[in-house]
Amino acid sequence: LLCFTLLSRTKNNNKRKMPRPLAKKRKIVRDGVYYAELHEFLKRELSEDGFSGVEHRVTPSRVEIVIKATKTREVLGDKGRRMRELMGLIQQRFKYKPGGLALFVDRVQNRGLCAMAQAESLRFKLVNQLPVRRAAMGVIRFVMESGGKGCECIISGKIRGQRGKTMKFRDGYMIKSGAARKMFVDEACRHVYMRAGAIGIQVRIMTPVDAVDSTAANAKMLPDVITILPPKDTPVA
Repeated sequence: LLCFTLLSRTKNNNKRKMPRPLAKKRKIVRDGVYYAELHEFLKRELSEDGFSGVEHRVTPSRVEIVIKATKTREVLGDKGRRMRELMGLIQQRFKYKPGGLALFVDRVQNRGLCAMAQAESLRFKLVNQLPVRRAAMGVIRFVMESGGKGCECIISGKIRGQRGKTMKFRDGYMIKSGAARKMFVDEACRHVYMRAGAIGIQVRIMTPVDAVDSTAANAKMLPDVITILPPKDTPVA
């Protein structure tokens, strides 16, 4: 009887130790929460260094996190010191094994077409008490000079006085609906905490459409763009 009870206990312990496969829905939720927390942490830490997004890659040997920023030198720090500090904090928070995590920095090629970088720029202008209209028009002008097809800045909150209001500033061409909006419109949202209250900032940038080189395999075209091909020379019999 004693041997039977010991065997049953060992079987139960083995059943408890076996890892259960994670459900697909739970995995999606877990990955979403992980990405949201990582993005929020880097956004707060690197807000002054032009943080423009993060990319997460999983390889068989390690996890690679690529930070996109406009000021890569400030993100790296003196001899890579700040980068090592960030990697240590992420490793400690998400319980990565030693050598199981690698951090890289990627420079944003055209910061005029990056909505996150322009939203941060607009936020710092408002924090430094620059007039709202002047700050928004400066961002729109910079975007249009960088090659953007259109730009829209929405600033909402207690801008002047105790009554909240919304101010919209637009220039160029902007699409608001359809599948093409997800492909061509870059969008970012930020908050500014002033003495009177919080101010919300939303920046939308319409990226340029590759309508010139329409024959390329990776050409980005709007659905309503029609290309008329030249007539073929057919031999006359």
